Amino acid sequence: MPKLKFNSHKFEVKTYYSLIIGSGAAGLNCALHLVEEGVPSKRIGILTEKLGGGTSFNTGSDKQTYYKLSITGDQEDSPYQMAQDFFKGGAMHGDIALIESNNSLREFFHLVQLGVPFPHDKYGGYVGYKTDFDPRQRATSIGPLTSQKMSECLLDALKETSVLIFDKYFVIDLITVFDGNTKKIIGLIAINIENLSKTKDLKNIIENVKIFLANNIILATGGPAGLYKHSVYPKSQWGSLGLAINAGGILQNLTESQFGLASTKFRWNLSGSYQQVIPRYYSIDQT
Repeated sequence: MPKLKFNSHKFEVKTYYSLIIGSGAAGLNCALHLVEEGVPSKRIGILTEKLGGGTSFNTGSDKQTYYKLSITGDQEDSPYQMAQDFFKGGAMHGDIALIESNNSLREFFHLVQLGVPFPHDKYGGYVGYKTDFDPRQRATSIGPLTSQKMSECLLDALKETSVLIFDKYFVIDLITVFDGNTKKIIGLIAINIENLSKTKDLKNIIENVKIFLANNIILATGGPAGLYKHSVYPKSQWGSLGLAINAGGILQNLTESQFGLASTKFRWNLSGSYQQVIPRYYSIDQT
């Protein structure tokens, strides 16, 4: 294992093909697909502040919705139509909309194969319903904890591989270099927070600094979470968009990424169904 030396302290450097920051449904699914695509599982690593502590494992609603291309009955749908509907909402890249639409059924049936019990009829047809401003029956759900069950099934499948999960690792920076005029990310710096002393001992902090190098870094920590002063995300969920910002990532659509009508004291987003039936909002907040 190579080592780097800074100010008389040697840091062990771990090298991987792909490193994933975040252990929610997106991060776990990404790792599983890398294995399925032929990347050796021992060359894939996941870093997370707390396994099972993020949004995917801990959020719910009256009917938590999974959105996909419609496969219900005789109604017509296509990836292009779905991408158009995504794009019409604004603050959405057309190419990303098309990629998500093209792959929505692949990912849906991937979850079905892993054991997520999405409802179906006796003929094997997976039923759907219309959700907020949905022109077709693309939505499905297994109830209030859909994303939790998805994450549990993904994690169970991942445990059958050799993908290493670095639990209680807090990523503090992305390592960047210039290749000509192009800035590239080649690794990251993290702290093993589980072994940190409560006495704020500098030597202990340095000993728990870990350096990782990788061909690919995947940021899978979800939405803005703690990026804003006012947030509806639970306080345990910080997000890591700041890592991308510090590395030079270009920001876009920030006005759309915080939250809509929601409670910030009791952190909860208002259901989209209410948005459709309530014609006007009045604020009595005098501040």
